[in-house]
Amino acid sequence: MKNKKSIIKYVLLLALATITYSCEERLNYDDELPTTLNIIQSIKIGETEATIDDLSGIVNFVLPSDTNLSAVELDIKSADGVAISPASGTIVDLTSPVSVTATSGGKTRKYLVNARLLPSQIAFVNEAASIDLIADDDVKAAAQWTKDTYGSKFVYIPFSELTTDALKPVNVVFFYHDAVGTSALPQESLDKKSVLIQYVVEGGKMLLGGMATSYAAVLGRDKSGLLTLKGNGAGGPNPDIWTIGAGAKFQTDQRSHPIYNFTQVISTDANGDFPVIDAGYKEDHNNLWDLGPLLAPGNQLGQFAEFQRLYGGKVLATWNHVADEATAGIIEFTPNSVFAGTIIGIGIGGMEWAMNDGRINAYESNIKGIYRNSIDYLGTK
Repeated sequence: MKNKKSIIKYVLLLALATITYSCEERLNYDDELPTTLNIIQSIKIGETEATIDDLSGIVNFVLPSDTNLSAVELDIKSADGVAISPASGTIVDLTSPVSVTATSGGKTRKYLVNARLLPSQIAFVNEAASIDLIADDDVKAAAQWTKDTYGSKFVYIPFSELTTDALKPVNVVFFYHDAVGTSALPQESLDKKSVLIQYVVEGGKMLLGGMATSYAAVLGRDKSGLLTLKGNGAGGPNPDIWTIGAGAKFQTDQRSHPIYNFTQVISTDANGDFPVIDAGYKEDHNNLWDLGPLLAPGNQLGQFAEFQRLYGGKVLATWNHVADEATAGIIEFTPNSVFAGTIIGIGIGGMEWAMNDGRINAYESNIKGIYRNSIDYLGTK
């Protein structure tokens, strides 16, 4: 049996080895640790904020695909009295990791800033083999607009060719569906559920338009069961201008959300609402969430906050032409513990892509602008 001196010596050596290993593993030390762990409060490049692991000192950026990593400006916020080097506002080259130090009261901490670019492609998915073969006029117009808008970044993927590998270079998946006589999703899209679940679980983003808003429930992201207001009739002439609202009906005005101003500023009417379709033939293919069951007694606006609390979906717009003001027309499903990616669903029937009577919709630019802002905004998430 070892004597007491041997045991004590062994314990001391083990403790020393543990301390040495821990110091080697912890990157952000030069001197003793400051009393405040997060002396760097945030680091941003443009609108993108980094994740900061204060214990290890690792800072990670995931940046838009068109970012020039060789010349980015660091926007650093820190606690009072902390000196940062390089200083906030400095242009740095992030093609390789950059060291940032924070000094306070004679104590210094190191941070290592890393960056990677998001995938670049914007994918439109559909059951047809090509855009030319898409049957519905609104879906075909949406697909063609996406191709024209995103050029070399655009890719068309038929569901028959949709695989995990096909989605690796894809930043945002755009799924728009419309039909007359049924609101059911195409079987081809349901057959690829597992592929798209994996995509969103791992951080992929989706924009769901028209009847495709139902796909958030197919993926298991929308568990509310409240997407119950659906229309799929042939439609007809209508003399009104239809609008969507994001202001007066909300406890917190949503008109500053990026889907209304990220790339293009969306015009409003005298009431502060967004007009989306003028007088003329309308299909009226709504695919909306009825939040009436969530109305709190004495609080006619609480259903939006309650939906977000229960289901992680932020209501961004209501449909102004239904009797029930508790309807949600655009919802952003933010990341949760299962799904790392964001989903935006736009189910407002007045946001048609092709006019059945051949006219030019006076508010076409608002429809395209909201979809453009949504894709570009998702592209930075």
